[in-house]
Amino acid sequence: MDLSELGSPTSPVRPRPVEAAACDGSDAAWQLACQIGVEVATPLTQALERALELQATGRIDRPGLHLLVSQIEHARRASMVGQQIARLARGGTQQHNENLNLTQALREVLAQRQGELDSRGVVVKQVLKPAEVIVDATLLSALLHTLLDWALRHACSSVEIQLDMKSWPAHARLVCRFDHLPPDRVAARPPGSRAAAMPHHATELDSLPWQLLLQLARTMQLSIERRDVGGSSMLTLEFPQTANDSLEGASSFDVSSGFAPSGESRPLAGNQVLVMSVRRDVRNQVRQAVAHMGLTLDFVTTTDAAREYCQQGLPHAIIYESALYDSAFDRLRGDVRQLCPELAWIEITEQGEAFEISSFGGMSMARVGRDAIGTSLPSALMFELAKGL
Repeated sequence: MDLSELGSPTSPVRPRPVEAAACDGSDAAWQLACQIGVEVATPLTQALERALELQATGRIDRPGLHLLVSQIEHARRASMVGQQIARLARGGTQQHNENLNLTQALREVLAQRQGELDSRGVVVKQVLKPAEVIVDATLLSALLHTLLDWALRHACSSVEIQLDMKSWPAHARLVCRFDHLPPDRVAARPPGSRAAAMPHHATELDSLPWQLLLQLARTMQLSIERRDVGGSSMLTLEFPQTANDSLEGASSFDVSSGFAPSGESRPLAGNQVLVMSVRRDVRNQVRQAVAHMGLTLDFVTTTDAAREYCQQGLPHAIIYESALYDSAFDRLRGDVRQLCPELAWIEITEQGEAFEISSFGGMSMARVGRDAIGTSLPSALMFELAKGL
């Protein structure tokens, strides 16, 4: 098999296999395409009208020229952001994770953007505690700049940025707060009105910088949450891989009780897992066991279907029934391992409550007994995926 046919382990777009737990994202893709079109076309239309006016009058003053350049630049920026989103969504981004000082990186980005902050009259209030994370340096820089792009686009006063560490799980946490409405507009809403309970100006807040921020967080496997209350917005980013979040700590989980991350943190949210299982009851067991983890599950029933799936893009983990193990499966496993040695493999054995983790640097795989799927599979996924980061 030509290994170049296999895709990236982070590629999220592929034809749906036999059975899928995740919803088809085609509607969201069309909405994003329309949003890119609007954000490019609107300033270009304004620029065209101004250019036609210039053509008719033959005169343009300095403010008018400045506005024309600004409109063209806005359209150019929207187009570039759209291209970035598309590249990340296609997958294939090669990440070179390393130990980085998140506090220092954030301060450097703020220093680089100080001139822009001053020109806009925006004050950034910082409360930054020491934190080191294990991420790709280029993607981290893009993430922090995009965060500022989004905040500066919508903030109508100061921006608060806080960096601290959660005690459990030990994740670096970056919080950004700002008001997207002036106080008089918030106070004008009738108490208890529907608008007061819903995110305001959702379309404006879900701008292209926000869409890029979402895609960057997914690519970097970060947890991201946004809360819009009244006229304020609060964004929280969590970094599951921190310098003090070691594999030794991960291996100390009480697997007998089935460690399960809380629904609020969900550090594996967005990871793609392929489940190879002939029997529907086993597929249902797996689905129910990891339902709280925010994973994207895809299901196939044969090795051939799994190979076709992997040719479109590799998942982050593969869970398979031991009954499917044969020479064809062994060839698939070998091909995938050549392209992505860190991909997690978990075998569901026929019976029993056993749970075995894989060895470091070896060819062994984690194993979970069928009777222990509900209690031990979440722990197995947590440990095996952590090893590949």
